[in-house]
Amino acid sequence: MTTSWPGLEKGSGILKSATSAWRDFAVVTTPSPWALAKGVLPEPRTVILATDLKRKTLECLRERVRGASMIVGVGSGLSIDTAKYLAKTENAALAQVLTTSSNNACFTRTAWTFEGNARIPERDVPFPRQLILDYQVLMQAPVRMNQAGAAEILCSHTSLFDWRMAHAASVDVQWDEELCRSTQDELDRLDDYAPAIGAGECDAFVEIIEVGAKFARGFTTHPKARFNSGSEHILAWALEQQGGRHLIHGEAVNLGVLLMAHIQGNNPERAADIIRTAKMCFQPEQLGITWPIVETIVMRLPEFARNVPWHTIITEFDRRGEDGRHDLASRFSAARDFVRRLR
Repeated sequence: MTTSWPGLEKGSGILKSATSAWRDFAVVTTPSPWALAKGVLPEPRTVILATDLKRKTLECLRERVRGASMIVGVGSGLSIDTAKYLAKTENAALAQVLTTSSNNACFTRTAWTFEGNARIPERDVPFPRQLILDYQVLMQAPVRMNQAGAAEILCSHTSLFDWRMAHAASVDVQWDEELCRSTQDELDRLDDYAPAIGAGECDAFVEIIEVGAKFARGFTTHPKARFNSGSEHILAWALEQQGGRHLIHGEAVNLGVLLMAHIQGNNPERAADIIRTAKMCFQPEQLGITWPIVETIVMRLPEFARNVPWHTIITEFDRRGEDGRHDLASRFSAARDFVRRLR
């Protein structure tokens, strides 16, 4: 098995040559990515169309890939996490074919699964043997999905705040000054190519993915460090689970960043400038949900966050009981008004 992160194999039309030696592999995918890749890849022994990340569903899939020497995720978050889970549980090698820049799931060694409403991490999945990015495939994904991937960098705006707060409270969060600095550098650099993201340029989408590859090392060496996911991700996950419809992950994160940055008192205007320059969606009506749904979910966040082993500003609201609940409600009201005014 591979014991470290591989280099990203990237280029226009690279998919065929990068996979030509594959044999005895199973594919996990969804319909749109598979339509783009199936005519290029060698013939797999089986193809699984992923539907959800419920543990019961994933366990039922194990028999279908049993005996395959390698599990290949083709697509984005759902396919990637399903492939990670199956590779670990069936002791198979793992490869990932990225088809959008919409999230960084391929660069973590955790597959997020569900039991009821509880979000359960399956940790220490295998390092992928290969990570492949074909620009021709990438640019056939909806522009909106590729643009949304910038949220997986922008989220450090709020997560670094949470990480510093937890460190100041003497929580064991593997504080690392150099990791904090390098993350802030990547966050600052996002200003430079946000206009190209908004213009739908391939190089900008590739840059989003390459930043994810840089972050992968920190995810591995500092698993407790909240340098790239914090309260904004907890809110995004709650919206995805309880919002009543499928959401593009990065767009839910955008809304989470804006609301949580305002709640933190953490320069939400800067986050808003990047989101608008990159032309990412963030308003609830753009996501297909409503403000009353968002308010209900935000007010339940302290309870929801107890299932996530992270110390964030949400933890502090929860610790303060009824006083914290009133404070959260007041801060959310102001944050909602701020986001509503953004266009």
